[in-house]
Amino acid sequence: MYYIGIEEQQAVVEVLKNGSLCRYGPANSTVSNFERGIREKFNTKHALATNGGTASLVIGCYAAGIGLGDEVIVPAYTWVATPASVVIANAVPIIAEIDNSLTIDTKDIEAKITPRTKAIMPVHMIGVPSNMSAILDIAKKYDLIIIEDVAQAIGASYHGKRLGTHGHLGCFSLQQSKIITTGEGGIIISDDQRLADRSQMISDGGNLWGVSAHTEAFFPGMNFRMDEMRGAVAGVQLGRLDGFINNMRIRKQKLRQAIDGVKGIELRYLHDSEGDAATTLVFFLPTSDLASQFGESMARHGVPAGPMYRHGNGDKHVYPGWEYILNKNTYHPNGLPYSHPTYGEIEYSDDMCPNTLDYLGRAICIGIHPEMSDESIEKVSQSIKSASDEIFG
Repeated sequence: MYYIGIEEQQAVVEVLKNGSLCRYGPANSTVSNFERGIREKFNTKHALATNGGTASLVIGCYAAGIGLGDEVIVPAYTWVATPASVVIANAVPIIAEIDNSLTIDTKDIEAKITPRTKAIMPVHMIGVPSNMSAILDIAKKYDLIIIEDVAQAIGASYHGKRLGTHGHLGCFSLQQSKIITTGEGGIIISDDQRLADRSQMISDGGNLWGVSAHTEAFFPGMNFRMDEMRGAVAGVQLGRLDGFINNMRIRKQKLRQAIDGVKGIELRYLHDSEGDAATTLVFFLPTSDLASQFGESMARHGVPAGPMYRHGNGDKHVYPGWEYILNKNTYHPNGLPYSHPTYGEIEYSDDMCPNTLDYLGRAICIGIHPEMSDESIEKVSQSIKSASDEIFG
């Protein structure tokens, strides 16, 4: 969460005053207004507000018809909700390596495709676009669905087009740690009428309120609706989005310039630097041991830092921390979906993606706040330079 101001407070109070807390109440709906704002900002035909990013991913899987017998390729570096949403839809996540952008390695996507593969779920981690050109080519070649996980990258773009609009479905989170927030909340967008109808039916108890035409028979759904108070906050936050991103880009660029040429470090690769909305600046050291030493040196100079991954730290953003995925634990006593004969023997292990562990073990991540001061930028850059001098001379 970057900023909650008086405008958000006033918007919530207005909802409480009118007493219409559900989007289908008598008052003009803040949720509907927010969805309209998303459609306009993202130039997309359909937008549905939900009660969470995980809910949006689950909706996306169900809307795409993903289920028993299907596989979905996910990156080894993402919050555990990404593979979990696939299992919740009764399908199996197939874990692929990342590259030096810390997003999914497109070469490994193609290596992991089987006759059961139904979809690719690229994740734009920490605000950086995945290689969508290559992913689109792969999806077209193998007739696969693309569900973009944009939980950490709302507002970012790739080749001038907002993330979430490249695939068949785009799923976003508004959880408190995200670029804009409603505390908990999410969005799912699509240009496909059928996928949009299915998303709404899944999200809204099998209904299409206020929609006269639809693309197929109704079926049972759940309740993933956003309420009016969160809709009110979301609308104000959406108006702040581009300002947040621009401020972060300015500060990131200052830090990049300040550490340009520092010995021993390599900046994270960006598939589209102009579309970057990263809330961090990431750089790599040659080895994980050097990354540990570098972080310790930075800490001695007043900036706590360290490798993004250490073995056994349990971080649920990195696949070894996905214990219930690796152990194939599910709600079903028979172990579905994994026990279904379609799959044969699905094997996971905590060393199955060595490139991912290598990249994250060598990476140091510096948080960038939209209001980060020049003094803070100078302090961080000096700690990086001092650490480099200590270690590399």
